Amino acid sequence: MPTKEGYKLIYTRLIDYEPSHFVYNDIMKYFTMMMDLWLYTEGTAKGHIIIVDMEGVTFTHAGRLSPIGIKKFLYYLQEAIPIRLMGLHFINTNAVMDIILAMMKPFMKKELMEVLHIHTTKDTLAKFVPLEAFPCDISLNGSAKSLKEQHKEQLKKLEDHREWFLKDEATARVNEALRVGENKTMDLFGVEGSFKKLDID
Repeated sequence: MPTKEGYKLIYTRLIDYEPSHFVYNDIMKYFTMMMDLWLYTEGTAKGHIIIVDMEGVTFTHAGRLSPIGIKKFLYYLQEAIPIRLMGLHFINTNAVMDIILAMMKPFMKKELMEVLHIHTTKDTLAKFVPLEAFPCDISLNGSAKSLKEQHKEQLKKLEDHREWFLKDEATARVNEALRVGENKTMDLFGVEGSFKKLDID
């Protein structure tokens, strides 16, 4: 369900709360794959709103975050992904959010800061997003399919488009060898971003 302005909603949260199962890079890979597939199948929109539900997130989860990973994702979100981001909302936040924000802010531009909203509950989100758009098992007002059902459907879509992803990975990537001038990746992400292969004799 879009907003009254016609913005599409992207809702994300943990399904498995166990911190030892939390792998930040895997989550970001899943998110970017879903966004690629969504844009491929649904096309662009007037705008998008991202909602990050912090339910179940603990200090242990925060300790497994990678500053360089956050930097890469925020660069992707602000410079690469072909969407108009109209809002970035964190809901059900607690003290852990202070740590996460401290990691994010050095890499956030003014434009992203202006659409960032922090909510300790879902109630204040209603000013920006219809709560009916939430999964029925997440919000009392939610009319969308349950989170478990939607997650299952999303995984099925990824599996159904396996060949598309493989082709995209093989052919739709930038060949840095053809870039004129210096590789920007090293400046943005340091050694980790430009590291490809190390041969030790």
